Amino acid sequence: MSYVVGGIVILSLAGSALTAWVSSIKIKELIVDDAMQATSGLAEQGMLALLTGSNDNAEDAIKQVLGVKSVVGAAVIDADRKIIANQNIDIDKLIIPQSVGKDMGFEENENFFWFWKIVHINQGDIGLGEFDQHKQSVLGVVYVKLSKITLTNTSRDIFIATFLISTIVAVMLVMVVDITVNRLTRPINELADIMEEAERTGQHLQSDIEGAKEISQMSHAFNTLMKTLDDQDEQLRNHRDQLEQEVKVRTAELVQARDSALTASRHKSVFLANVTHELRTPIQAIIGYIDLVKEELEMDGMEDYTNDLAKVQRNAERLLVLINSILDLSKVEAGRMEIKKETILLKPSLEVAVDAISPLLDKHQNLFVGPQNPTELMVETDKEKLEQIVINLLSNACKFTKQGTISLDFECGEETFAIKVSDTGKGIPKAKLAEIFDEFRQVGQGSRPDRGSSSREFEGTGLGLAISQKFARLLGGEITVESIVGEGTCFTVTLPL
Repeated sequence: MSYVVGGIVILSLAGSALTAWVSSIKIKELIVDDAMQATSGLAEQGMLALLTGSNDNAEDAIKQVLGVKSVVGAAVIDADRKIIANQNIDIDKLIIPQSVGKDMGFEENENFFWFWKIVHINQGDIGLGEFDQHKQSVLGVVYVKLSKITLTNTSRDIFIATFLISTIVAVMLVMVVDITVNRLTRPINELADIMEEAERTGQHLQSDIEGAKEISQMSHAFNTLMKTLDDQDEQLRNHRDQLEQEVKVRTAELVQARDSALTASRHKSVFLANVTHELRTPIQAIIGYIDLVKEELEMDGMEDYTNDLAKVQRNAERLLVLINSILDLSKVEAGRMEIKKETILLKPSLEVAVDAISPLLDKHQNLFVGPQNPTELMVETDKEKLEQIVINLLSNACKFTKQGTISLDFECGEETFAIKVSDTGKGIPKAKLAEIFDEFRQVGQGSRPDRGSSSREFEGTGLGLAISQKFARLLGGEITVESIVGEGTCFTVTLPL
């Protein structure tokens, strides 16, 4: 409503201003016409004074003009700019018109109008013939000074009167509109209040508002909606109670299934740990006996049998590595893996890892670079697990890189240090990066390991990266990987200092 009132007031002001402006223009035209007539009258009455140079005649003519409303000054000046008579006019600012093309005109400033008229006389009227034609035809000029006070006051009065009338009409119109709008909107506002209260309290309230036909229809529709919502809420409560009971039953079943699965997983991990531990001892004994037999055969010069025993020994060692990997994985999953942190120099541990994988570098004719960082970094970590992580990453790089370059380096931050293992091998597809740390999964292997094709292209069981990631997390860190197919792969081990 305030916008309506403001708009009406603005329209009233605009209308009043427009009316005053138009009226001032019309009044100005009337005043100019009257002043022109007064100036013409002064020119006629001052002609005799200009002919005779009589001041008295000119003063009489000026007094008659000063009797006209708003005229505050007048002057009679001959063609030689001699003042015949003057009342309230600054002669120094006047310029006698010289053009014969325009005999009468006016100028204005902020406070006054200045009207002028050139006084002519025909040569025949005074019998001068052709002598000094221009001087005798123009006798002089008369001036009339007219004040703008009347025009200003009249315009102001018109504006005030128009504004007052418009304001009174506007107030009356606002009152009528307000009464009419209130009669129409009061039932709607009451219905809106009921809706707002229903929304705020969540109750399904009923409306008994009466009014116009449309208002009654809205109230009836609202009541119908509230009744429908009551029925739906009752149905939802019944469904909710039923679902809550079913959820309790399903939750109990899921808890039981989860507990059974966790128990089975723990039993599996314990069983694998025990079995692999029992298998590792005889495998180590077999490898030891093979070494003894190889020495005796070499001493007897039986090289053919020695080569066969070397094949048996390599497979036994491969089996021992697999058993050790399964044992480590089982210990981690069973929560039996111990962490023995100590302060160590990082470089010697990296050199141990490099020495361990040296035969793999020669196998595929790879070039090894690193570490390049000259810093003697002291870290607090589990030495054996750190070396195992680096060995697994270097072994993985050697396995998937042929006639390329394998790099090892480290860097230190404020709270962590990072070990980076890079290669120029075949690379890992982006879609496979999320799977490389899964157990028994190799790059290129399908979602079903028994149907994989490229997994047999390389040696290994798919446990190295999985165990390395678990070891890194046990040490409070993480292994990340970046790879571009055809260019190579970079594994980064980030651990706390």
